[in-house]
Amino acid sequence: MSVADIQHNPDEVSRLANQIGAHADHLETTAGAHTRNTRRRMAATRGRDPLANAVVHSSEEILNVVKQAERQLRKHLRDVQKGLHQTNQNHQQNDKTLADMVRRIHERSEAQDKARQGWTDRVKAPDNSLKPKTVPVQWKPGMPKSQFARKAQQLHSLGRRGQMYKATNPVSRDTNITDDYKGALIRIINNNHKGNPNLADAASAAARSMHPDHIQELQVGGRDHWENLRMLHGKTNTDIGNHQIWPKIRDLPDGTPIKIKVKWK
Repeated sequence: MSVADIQHNPDEVSRLANQIGAHADHLETTAGAHTRNTRRRMAATRGRDPLANAVVHSSEEILNVVKQAERQLRKHLRDVQKGLHQTNQNHQQNDKTLADMVRRIHERSEAQDKARQGWTDRVKAPDNSLKPKTVPVQWKPGMPKSQFARKAQQLHSLGRRGQMYKATNPVSRDTNITDDYKGALIRIINNNHKGNPNLADAASAAARSMHPDHIQELQVGGRDHWENLRMLHGKTNTDIGNHQIWPKIRDLPDGTPIKIKVKWK
C-alpha cells in the first residue's frame, strides 16, 4: 500500500497561488493606475463645452463599469489564491493522515508477526501426525459468485499446499489493522476521485459495506498482517468464516491440517 498515487505537489500548488496573487497585484498597479490617469485627463476637459461634458460623462460611466469589473476580478483572483493555499494545506494534512494510517497498519502488522514468532503456547504450523479435516465451503444465494469463488478458491489452494491448520483459539488479532486498512482504502478512493464525487461516493459506499478479509483465515493459521488482507463482500466473509468453517473445526485438536472442498450446489 502506498500513498504515492494520491500525493499532489504542494510546492507547485503554492507557486501557482503566488503567481495568481502577483497577477492580482499587477492588475491593480497597471489597470488601476490607467483608470486613475484617464479620470485625471477627463477632469481637465470637463466644463470646456457641452460636447466635452457629454463625452466626459459617458466616459465616466464606462470607467465605472471597468473599475467595478477590475475590483471583481481582483477579488476573484485573491479568493482563488486563498483557496489554493487552503487546498494545499488540506492536501498536506490529508497526505499526512493517510501516511500515518499506512504507517500504523505496517507497524502493527509487523508487531503481530514478531509476536507470532515468539509463541510458545500456540501452534504455529500444521501437525502432520493428526488426521486432516476436509471442510466444505458452499456458495449461497446472496453471495456474489465472483467474491465467493475468489475466497473459496484461495482457501482451497492454501489447503492443497498444506498451509492451513486449526489455530489455537482465541486467535491473536489486532482489530486496529483491519480498521485502519479499510479507513485508508476509503480515504484513497475519495482523494483519487475528488473530480467525480458521484463515483467517489458510490465506491466509498461499496467499500464501507465490505470487510477487510484475511485471505487465510486466522482460525486456520493465517497471519494477522496487511499482506494477508483483501476486501471482500461482507456477508460472504461472515458466512464462510463464522458459519461454515468455524463450526466444523472448533472441536479439533490444535494443529489439525485443514483442507477445503468448494461446493456450488
